Amino acid sequence: MISRREVVTAGVLGSLTGSAVTADASQGGGQDEAQMRAALARIERELGQMNTTLEAGLRGPGLNTGAIGRIRERLTLHLRSAGKFPDFLEIGTNIFYDVYDWHVRHAQQIQITRVADQRFAIQFMFTQLIVRWEQDANYLGTPFDRG
Repeated sequence: MISRREVVTAGVLGSLTGSAVTADASQGGGQDEAQMRAALARIERELGQMNTTLEAGLRGPGLNTGAIGRIRERLTLHLRSAGKFPDFLEIGTNIFYDVYDWHVRHAQQIQITRVADQRFAIQFMFTQLIVRWEQDANYLGTPFDRG
């Protein structure tokens, strides 16, 4: 079975190699080893950039990177110190959008509720993430419990 990565990479590699060979052939056909290495290095860089872009687009933010990873670190720290997941964690708007996008990408149910002071919160795992729009967009507060 052929994976999606092999199909995409093979098509991209073929188009890049074809353009590199065409460009080099138009220069007179007398390539030495240094020119060939430079062309292959350029192809490798382009493939690396495309691979990174495709991975980010197809898989999206993982659980250990970006905003989701930072939230998990805070939740784990609270879990280890208190023996339970926190009830609440305050977040900025960018963090909210990342969590929302994570739910959409992974087809998870989105539970958004109103909390005190006309604020809204999104459920992530066992914790309500309260959106603090007056804070910095990347704000990530300290987890806390009721009471």
